[in-house]
Amino acid sequence: MTKTKEPDRVSIRKADRKDYDRLKEKDSPFFGRENKDLFILSMIIGFNAGTRLELDKKDGFVRTEYFSDKEKAIMKAIAISELNDLEILRDKEKIYSIVEEYAASGIKILKEEVFNEDFSSFFKKLEADLNNKLKSLKI
Repeated sequence: MTKTKEPDRVSIRKADRKDYDRLKEKDSPFFGRENKDLFILSMIIGFNAGTRLELDKKDGFVRTEYFSDKEKAIMKAIAISELNDLEILRDKEKIYSIVEEYAASGIKILKEEVFNEDFSSFFKKLEADLNNKLKSLKI
């Protein structure tokens, strides 16, 4: 696997921009949150669901320099888990491609769950899902 340079930004599907914007409106629990926060949450939800969605028309969304080291470590862990190969760490473009696809599927799930039930039940369900996932890991 060849070594690649980190892209300068993560992309979303152009058609998903409206969903991200909708999740940042005043009636959303994510009002006032940054794009990177919604991207990370969407990525985690997509990963948890085990679904990736290819980006047809890309739209630059968040500069990679805005992600913390911890957030980048999560992205790397997702890519390693997906391919079961540490060599992926050499291909930063592939890492970001994988997490972009998870975020593309996750944003649909996130939007539907937030606006089809009350916020508190969404967060309780998310917490339970993440706790169950953590317990299932063999660490």
